[in-house]
Amino acid sequence: MATLSLLLVDDEKPLLALLRKYLERAGFQVDAAETAQDALRKCRQQPCPFHLVVLDLRLPDMRGEELLPLLLDAAPGLRVLVSSGTPFSNQSVAPERRARVGAILKPYMPAELLQVIHALAPAASAASV
Repeated sequence: MATLSLLLVDDEKPLLALLRKYLERAGFQVDAAETAQDALRKCRQQPCPFHLVVLDLRLPDMRGEELLPLLLDAAPGLRVLVSSGTPFSNQSVAPERRARVGAILKPYMPAELLQVIHALAPAASAASV
């Protein structure tokens, strides 16, 4: 599989820096966004440069639950991993989109994040990059 390109969306700068370094060392191409608007701008590039977005639900300019469908609309092959301190179920996502959405509950160990990313990754390889 080609190198996966990830977008981390979280307003916690120390967490973004830590995750970015860890995931780059694991072989991913990683970009980051601290706001929903920045994430949308990056994902709406044509073609979308990311296979997978790791999305926090608490952002300063928009709730992650509102951003999620906009990201899925931005690129048909894009996968989104919701990373939140509150439980999230993809049952709140339209049935035809559920396979494109995963979740991990904070706090988590980096190895757990990798496991969940790899679970979504086979499907993410179809994203437009």
